[in-house]
Amino acid sequence: MITHDEILDRQERAREAAEAAGYDALLVIGRSFYDRPGDLAYLTNHFPPFPSTVFTGEHRGLGHALFLLPVLGAPALVTDPRRHRADLVPVEDVRSSSNLMAATIALVRERGLDHAKIGLIGDDIMPAPMYRELRDELPDVEIEPEPILLSRMRMIKSPAEQEAMRAAALAADAALQAAISTIQRGRATERSTCATGIHAAMSAGADFVRYMRVHSGPWSALGSRWPQATDREIQRGDLVILDAIGAVEGYQFDVNRSLPAGPTDADRLQLLETVYRALEAAIDACRAGNRIADVVDAAKGVIDRSPFANAFGGMMGHGIGLETVEEPLLTAGDETELEAGMVLCVEPGLFVPNWGGALIEQEVIVRDAGPPEVITKTPAWLW
Repeated sequence: MITHDEILDRQERAREAAEAAGYDALLVIGRSFYDRPGDLAYLTNHFPPFPSTVFTGEHRGLGHALFLLPVLGAPALVTDPRRHRADLVPVEDVRSSSNLMAATIALVRERGLDHAKIGLIGDDIMPAPMYRELRDELPDVEIEPEPILLSRMRMIKSPAEQEAMRAAALAADAALQAAISTIQRGRATERSTCATGIHAAMSAGADFVRYMRVHSGPWSALGSRWPQATDREIQRGDLVILDAIGAVEGYQFDVNRSLPAGPTDADRLQLLETVYRALEAAIDACRAGNRIADVVDAAKGVIDRSPFANAFGGMMGHGIGLETVEEPLLTAGDETELEAGMVLCVEPGLFVPNWGGALIEQEVIVRDAGPPEVITKTPAWLW
């Protein structure tokens, strides 16, 4: 859904930002397509296809790729031996190696950057052996971790990216609608509900489903992501949390829904309604010019007036795009200003140990003016 021209424009803007920051080049690392490919994929459209894997004498860095973007000169991509999709990646110089850092070091020397200042994007995911090798073999290179330059670009989604996010949200809707129908028919297990949701998302065009979380009854209060589902039969009156996470053409979806499995008691209905009202207040605050703190405070205002004030789950959401969890993170006191084009997952949750929990999540696109566009189609009120 993203054209080669848009990828090349990103590279050019990153070059300009690197030069303005005083770098001679950027070195960008990415990890497997379902994990942390974002920075690398943003600039190359390459998603490393293999899991990140143990280092051995011959194989060092499987499941990663590195992109060298000089301020002057042609860029180059270093992949593991699983290579790349040449039809998708608009980079002419692509090299594969079983030892990715050795190949990258050779590339830096070849480009005359062995006395340069290089901004390292993704140092938080670079394996320690690769980082040590980079430092040891290029002692005259000034390597500076660069956490802001590309993150800032990625936070504001282009029109094409916004369309990609809408398409991804439709796959999440397919998963959730199928899972909800399974629960409402009765006598379902968490596992059978999970399998139905995954099948529906893949049939709707998902690249993959990272997981389809189905937690019921007292397990709905844990907030744990593992295991994603068990053989537990969902009981009448249980609260059930559903969480569909995956991607369509690289762009992620992450949508939670909570519902009762048939009629439930008044206290659990009040828990669900409190979460729903908190969500509505938070979404209304997702307006350009507001702060992240304003969004969190809007939800907390609803929760603090309820009987569940001590059951708040903490972090209330995050950005989303080429990775499931991107900046900004929706946390109390964050002064980050919302801007048009940001895509956020807004997800207040309440969890009462050994009793039940509820979490409802919407994906929204911040607009130039007014409330955001809600791109998730699954009804949020399911009781």
